[in-house]
Amino acid sequence: MIWLCTIFGCTGSSTMLIVRPAVSNMLQLEGTMKDGPWAYRIGTLLIMFPIYPILLLTFGTLGRRHVYFRHFAVKMLSRFGIPKGKLDPWYRGKSVEQIKKMEESFRKW
Repeated sequence: MIWLCTIFGCTGSSTMLIVRPAVSNMLQLEGTMKDGPWAYRIGTLLIMFPIYPILLLTFGTLGRRHVYFRHFAVKMLSRFGIPKGKLDPWYRGKSVEQIKKMEESFRKW
């Protein structure tokens, strides 16, 4: 459990180390998430959205928990409306019942 928290912590910190300079240099926006401006907040979220799952899978693989973090990333991205079948080949051609059964039997830790 501590190992999973460490991986999530490293992922979040690394994401912000990449996103802040990207927003400042690429979009030429200065600000903070707390104080704004809104363009900075939106730009940060748009850049962070694709980077976080990639880094999560990278750190999860290095931490020898690739399967757990792959399912976590697919679940996270599917909540934004991206079909699971487009994210992970395992989901292609599976019925909703098969997917639910697999997710129920998935070991959490």
